[in-house]
Amino acid sequence: MRFITDRKHCTSSSRRYVFAIRNRLAIFAIAGLAACRGVDAGPPGSGPDRGVPVVAERGAPRAGVHASPVPGTARRFALAAAAGVPLPIPTSTQFDITGFLQEAHTAGPGAPGTLRVNGQLVTIPVNTIVILPASALSWDELFTQAPSPYGPAQTGLALFDTPAPLTTSEIHVIGNRVATATGGDQYIAGLVYLAQQSLNTGAGFINFIDYAAGELRVGGALGDPTTGARVRINDPVIDELGTGRYSKGLSPDPRFTVDQDNPTILSATGYPMCLPRVAPPAPGAAETDPLCPQGNRRLDLAGNFLIKDTLPPPPTTSGQLPDPRIQAPLEIGDYVAYAGIVVTDSPTPTAGPWPGAASTYISAYSIVNNTAIYTTPGTDPAYVEIEVTLIGTGGLNVAGVGEAAARTRFEGMSTDIQRPIHLYAIDLDPATGAGTDRDLGTIGVDSAAVPGRWRFRPPCDPFGTVEPPQLAAKNCVMNQAGAFLPPTREVRAVIEGQQGQVPGLPGAQTAANGLFFGQYHGPILEYLFPENVPGTAIVPNNFETIPFLACGGFTSSGGTLAGPLQPWPGAVAPVCANAPAAPVANAGTPQTVASGATVTLAGSATGTAPLALAWAQTAGPAVALSDPTIAGPSFVAPAVTAPTALAFALTATNAVGSSTASVTITVNASAAPTVVHIAPQTVASGTPVAMTATCSDPDRLACSFVWTQTSGAPVVLAPNPFAGATVSFTVALAAGAAPAVLRFQTVATNTAGVSSAPDTTTVTVTPPPDTVRITNAEFRADKGRLSLTATSSVVSPTINLTLQPYVTASGATFDPATIGNAFTNNLNGTYTLVVEPVPQPKAPPATPLTARSSAGGVSPPHGLDRLR
Repeated sequence: MRFITDRKHCTSSSRRYVFAIRNRLAIFAIAGLAACRGVDAGPPGSGPDRGVPVVAERGAPRAGVHASPVPGTARRFALAAAAGVPLPIPTSTQFDITGFLQEAHTAGPGAPGTLRVNGQLVTIPVNTIVILPASALSWDELFTQAPSPYGPAQTGLALFDTPAPLTTSEIHVIGNRVATATGGDQYIAGLVYLAQQSLNTGAGFINFIDYAAGELRVGGALGDPTTGARVRINDPVIDELGTGRYSKGLSPDPRFTVDQDNPTILSATGYPMCLPRVAPPAPGAAETDPLCPQGNRRLDLAGNFLIKDTLPPPPTTSGQLPDPRIQAPLEIGDYVAYAGIVVTDSPTPTAGPWPGAASTYISAYSIVNNTAIYTTPGTDPAYVEIEVTLIGTGGLNVAGVGEAAARTRFEGMSTDIQRPIHLYAIDLDPATGAGTDRDLGTIGVDSAAVPGRWRFRPPCDPFGTVEPPQLAAKNCVMNQAGAFLPPTREVRAVIEGQQGQVPGLPGAQTAANGLFFGQYHGPILEYLFPENVPGTAIVPNNFETIPFLACGGFTSSGGTLAGPLQPWPGAVAPVCANAPAAPVANAGTPQTVASGATVTLAGSATGTAPLALAWAQTAGPAVALSDPTIAGPSFVAPAVTAPTALAFALTATNAVGSSTASVTITVNASAAPTVVHIAPQTVASGTPVAMTATCSDPDRLACSFVWTQTSGAPVVLAPNPFAGATVSFTVALAAGAAPAVLRFQTVATNTAGVSSAPDTTTVTVTPPPDTVRITNAEFRADKGRLSLTATSSVVSPTINLTLQPYVTASGATFDPATIGNAFTNNLNGTYTLVVEPVPQPKAPPATPLTARSSAGGVSPPHGLDRLR
């Protein structure tokens, strides 16, 4: 939304608040509301409004206040004055204050703030939108968007701020003193306007451009980089573009930027202009900045840039210039008017002290080039701008002529001198902020005296009137309803036929680096309020007739959807049928959980979206919420030895206000887990062993484990004890060695820190078998004697060999253990056995004889070597 406008039609200027760049170049006026309260500066028909019906003359009744004395109030006034007793202050009376911003305070987006101006403390209601030169911010956004070292606790605009700001800032507050306000008698703002100072402007010829720095010199010697005012465009980088809208992208203070929706770097006719991001190319060379090409500024026969040019329709060949779909560059020698804020070159650009003029520059939110650039009539894109916005609030109606109709003004320029302009008020849905066009009427465009100028100046001809060509640019045509009320925050000027060019809607097209052409929407900056007759009681400002204050629906440049003003700047707050619903927070039901448990809060909120949620812990041992801005954040319950209460508060905030609800989570001491028993096992030497511990926890908490080898050799845990769920090892024993019996103890500890009783298991590792062979077998038949010799690979007195059952010559199986089958250990690895009487083993080639070792070895089958 563009907040740059003309200020020509308010002739009662004792309290005017005007930011102006003269001579019709982007005149910026922050509404002199008190100055335009239906009182003409001179006699009827005099001054610049000659020919406009007189609405009210001083002394006429207005706003429901009687001009002549009557019994009652007037008589009581006379009696009170005679007795020297002051009258009681009315419940609600208007005020209008302009001055330096002395103090500014915020308590967050959901609470009223305060400011002090001219020593007067003023309450800033929740949902107040502050109008800045080219943007609109909520009161809290003034703080959160403040550059270093101020934000988010200070604005850096108030004299009270620390460090002291580089310059003062002017604040204009219009509101009502409400004697019956909650909390006591107070000044409550309805409309707030803020800028660095009222006439922080300049003009001159561009004498030098530093393309690398993105800086103009204005008013100095041509070609001299050291003279002239330093001017840079306050044009932040747009993420989707990777550059600024009109320049390379610089913004020392994002609150005072160019308008991103409507061109504020423009020609006198409203054509969008730009500052090249790099130095221009040499003559005949390729363009260096395709978003700001030199080819969009044509030359005359002498080689000078044209001061007036009509661009041809969009070319059909890519890259052909000029192209009305692309911005036109500012050039050395152009006469420009600029408006902005003074900043320094330091990292804290708005902080004092004053460093000297050489270290400061103008960070411009508006540059208007005297060059007149038009588009071919009837072709798109074409561009339109609004310079004057003025409307009444409906609080005055005299002699059948409504103030709103008689003093309404909308004026601007168009690059298309042929197509008329259609005016729309933008009605807002308080719940969503969505806008709806409300027809106000039409006006033609001047094609002769001031080509491109349009002036919508009621009273208008009736709806349906077809104006002759010579009057089309002079006489507006009224809308069908015949009224302009209620007043809106914004108005939209549309080149006839471009009604579908609504920013954000499907099908709306952009040109000139992201601008929606064919339309221009901006705020109405001047409202006509009721004014009392001298000698009568001061009347209140009728804010209740302004829907965007009474019901909400306006969205700030920072994306905040405003609801109704709270507290209301009047005696009785209005009721809106479809006003946004206040938030109602619900923190969920209480829960009882175990120590170490993962807890999910079950918050919710009702009310008109968007809703911002914020959880905060208010009691108990501190925990970390996974995301305090969502309805259901989670956390891990702390380990406690006794039941412990944790308290949490959920605050829901929307454009209407805030709501807070609380919930208590009780954390119990956790019960001990149990280790799931691992059965003992026996494995052979060299076999890998892996054991994984698990736990059973009554609160279903996860467990960690510690293993300890309590006995047995070798020690296989490193370190011992070992922390972890799984232990793995391999034990290798020598053949004939004794089995290794390893004993382990496992303890589980849950996430609450409670440990289990130890669980014990064993692993028995058996050694490898020895190698056994029968080396000789003889049988003497007459005696039934069997003589055997054998060997073992393990020489040890503990190794014993036994003869195993064998098949006899008759085919039966004989078990020699019945008469003695143990070999004699010769202690040198050899063994002998003589046993009788025994049956004859089956003769060769049969191999019926085997020997088994106590170390596990078994000989290969062996036959008789000798039979006698």
